[in-house]
Amino acid sequence: MAALTEHLRHVNSSTFAPEDLEAARDNVVVFHGIGGIGKSTLSRKFEASLADPGQRPAQWGAPVWGGARLLPIRIDLARSANPDFEKVVLSVRLALAAIGRPLPAFDLALRRYWEHQHPGDPLEDFLNRGGLAARFGKALPQQMQSALADVAQALLLPGTVGSAIGQVTGALVGALRERRQTVRALAGCVRLADLLEGEPDLDSLSYYPHLLAWELARIPAAKKVTPVILLDGFEEIGDRTHRDFERLLQRLVWLMPNAFFVITGRSRLQWADEALQGQLDFTGPAAWPGLVAHDIP
Repeated sequence: MAALTEHLRHVNSSTFAPEDLEAARDNVVVFHGIGGIGKSTLSRKFEASLADPGQRPAQWGAPVWGGARLLPIRIDLARSANPDFEKVVLSVRLALAAIGRPLPAFDLALRRYWEHQHPGDPLEDFLNRGGLAARFGKALPQQMQSALADVAQALLLPGTVGSAIGQVTGALVGALRERRQTVRALAGCVRLADLLEGEPDLDSLSYYPHLLAWELARIPAAKKVTPVILLDGFEEIGDRTHRDFERLLQRLVWLMPNAFFVITGRSRLQWADEALQGQLDFTGPAAWPGLVAHDIP
């Protein structure tokens, strides 16, 4: 996969800045075609070969990305009769638990979102009930609890430590807005305060992947991991008249420039088309140079 090799070169260069929200994105490839030609099979094969090089088909040749650590995360949008952006975000975060370290900026925002949107339904119970914990493991709740307790202690709010493990309190979030610089793990996250100020709704959730990108960029080089997120069955997110879900997924791709996305679906991804301006947040060939349609002579 030449595109993945180039992506790894780009994100490991000294000029790469995951916080840059204006730079063009070239972190996505698309395979499209009519139903039944093997797109999902190809997606599953990519996932298997990235997880275990021994399953890489011989005709693909040897991988050329050296010792780069890749984390495949495959999300089948066709498995659900009603694809859910919440589940997409949770699937990505659950898979990243394999890194083995808390991601406090994202986890704090996610916990606040969840408690506002799902009062009385603990995130841990939802993960177990929906089967996500069984698929991706159960490390997330422990990592999240550790991150929130560390933040409360750093803010010198010992009375909230116990409650922070079960819920993000107003005191914790409010203190963090005012004294983020005292929390070493979050001091450099310049957009965290703004994201915590916003109403914790689905629209806000779609901007939280920026926090994941920031967290991934902070991982020491020796432990750095590159997520390869495979979105299969992209046609299931809706038609081309109603692009609400597509807008959320596009933000996920745009706000995680250090992740690589492989999208499979029945139709060409139109993000580089100028005609979509106003329907999606990021459109045109300057935004997505790799998605420009080329006429076949």
